[in-house]
Amino acid sequence: MKKITPSLFLLSTVFWVSKLGIASFTDIPGNHPNFDAISYAETEGIVEGYSDGTFQPLVNINRAEFTKIIIGYTALEDEIRNCFFTEEFPDVGATDWFSQYICHARGAGIINGYPDGTFKPRNPISFAEAAKIIVLASGASVSSSSVWYEPYVDYVEEHDAKPESISAVDKLITRAEMVEIIYRLREEAENGDSSNDEISDGNSPLIGSCPVFPADNPWNTDISDYPVHLNSDAYISSIGRDSFLHADFGGNGEYGIPFITVDSDQEMIDINFTAYGDESDPGPYPIPLEASIQGGIESGGDRHVLAIDTDSCMLYELYHAFARGNSWDADSGAVYDLRSNALRPDYWTSADAAGLPIFPGLVRYDEVANGEVTHALRFTVETTQRGFIHPATHFASSETDENLPPMGLRVRLKRDYDISGFTGEARVILEGLKKYGMIVADNGSDWFITGAADTRWDDEDLNQLKPVPGSAFEAVDTGEIIH
Repeated sequence: MKKITPSLFLLSTVFWVSKLGIASFTDIPGNHPNFDAISYAETEGIVEGYSDGTFQPLVNINRAEFTKIIIGYTALEDEIRNCFFTEEFPDVGATDWFSQYICHARGAGIINGYPDGTFKPRNPISFAEAAKIIVLASGASVSSSSVWYEPYVDYVEEHDAKPESISAVDKLITRAEMVEIIYRLREEAENGDSSNDEISDGNSPLIGSCPVFPADNPWNTDISDYPVHLNSDAYISSIGRDSFLHADFGGNGEYGIPFITVDSDQEMIDINFTAYGDESDPGPYPIPLEASIQGGIESGGDRHVLAIDTDSCMLYELYHAFARGNSWDADSGAVYDLRSNALRPDYWTSADAAGLPIFPGLVRYDEVANGEVTHALRFTVETTQRGFIHPATHFASSETDENLPPMGLRVRLKRDYDISGFTGEARVILEGLKKYGMIVADNGSDWFITGAADTRWDDEDLNQLKPVPGSAFEAVDTGEIIH
């Protein structure tokens, strides 16, 4: 079954293109009003029927069943399995068949429960409650309201996804209505709607209602007319003129760096810094212990963990992070105000070797699907020099060769490099590289650009980037090198 990390998928569960099968349920004839939706849900493995071969479309679905279906099909299996159950809801027991799905949804801020502290898992779910879970699970941005359900109901209605059989927000939804909502949201996206997520306000990329740094931040600056660096040829040669671009993301979500969003209700978790505490922003951080880790919980790699508080517009990042009991162990960590251009102190690292934030340099599926990348990307090179260019604040090398790239070096795809033959995701990324370029952020494989972990990436599409040579790039002058 395909799985997706929360906050990244934007209801990719329902946005994937599917070949509709023929519903095999004995109570769903071809002329059933929800036939297409039920066929789709069955084909994609979203729902199953009963042991007697029926679907029972008019049966109400309860809160536990609904949450399990949404989380079970959109979250990574390891994230669900390794969610540490804390018995936060007194009516959800650790041995209940749905407990880990509830655990994961609570940790991701998708569910909160009732004012009395209960979840009421066996209560039938209303349209308002279902709309909130779907929209929050999607990562879509909605406006605030004094009426808790209005933004979520409005979102579903605006996307023409509310079945005609639902006449009130408190209506208890049926199994057929549930899959109809999912199917219509998928159909709306396939028909070209791109309003499902806030990507850019015309000046800065957005995450929720938060800018990903101000419009005049270096990450968001158009450098297509910046002068070529006097040492550009040497830098490009050292990185690899005959080497090629590589998208270090995709693989059905296995590759890339994941991130989560949280809100002001997220508990603050203590951080124990194990290597670079003197260059880290002290905790606690609002990063749940079940947050997605780069490479998965068994990873021996960088193990980055990223979280954005979309209420305070603060970005929290950890490097080499491990959940230990009730706290995190991490080599280093950094906190950024997404509304500020403030840099870290010179010579301080971050969760990245260059002292840069990671999140603004990730190419996200949603912005590519929206047709435009409006910021620089993060990329790695094998060997750097002992120096950095702002906005980088840290070097990670003892090499003094001036022909090696410093941390923070900005390169762009040359204006005359022909991209007319590229299509889809690759074309959008290359257009962004011509306008915003990419920034050296870490030591690693040459010409590896970083994206968010997301199962919606099309690997065949991204593979178009592999023939793009290093010689197609040039370094631009964005400031002095600090040694």
